Amino acid sequence: MCAGISFYLDKINPHELDRFFTPEEFAKQRKGDIIQTFFWQEHPFLPVAEADGVKLYPWGNRDAGIKLPKTGWAKIESVQDGRWDWLAPQAVNIPSVMGYEKKKWFRTPDGVKGIKVRFHNTTRVYLLTAKASQVFLEYTGHDRMPVGKIIYLKNER
Repeated sequence: MCAGISFYLDKINPHELDRFFTPEEFAKQRKGDIIQTFFWQEHPFLPVAEADGVKLYPWGNRDAGIKLPKTGWAKIESVQDGRWDWLAPQAVNIPSVMGYEKKKWFRTPDGVKGIKVRFHNTTRVYLLTAKASQVFLEYTGHDRMPVGKIIYLKNER
C-alpha cells in the first residue's frame, strides 16, 4: 500500500496546511521544501492537483460516525467493479514526490492516483491501490501498491 507520502510545499497555499497541522506538527513533518503526511496522523490528508492549484483533503475515513468506507485506500478492482459508484468517485492525481510503506521510501515521480468522494457535506480522498508487483512486494513486504510509477531507492533494495 502506501501509508505515507511526501510532496513539495511550494505547491500548497500555507492556509491549506493550517487546516491539518499545528505549528509544532508542521515543524516535525517538514523536511526542507517537502512535507510528509501519514495515514496514522491525527488528521491525515492528501494533496490533490486541481485546475486552480493543489488542494488538501482528508485522507480516507477513520470516523465511525461518518458513512464512508473506513479505510484510506480504494482497490482499483473495487472501483472498476462499481463498488464505489454510490459515492460518484472522481479520479484525481495526488502530486507526491515519494511514498512510504513499512519503513521503506520509494519515489513517485508522476504522483499517484486516488479517488475523491463526497457524501453529504463530507469530502474525502482515498489512495488507489493495485495488486503489488513482485518488486514492490519484495521491497516493502506489502501485497498492495499505489497506482502510479514507482522508482525504488537503490540504497534500500
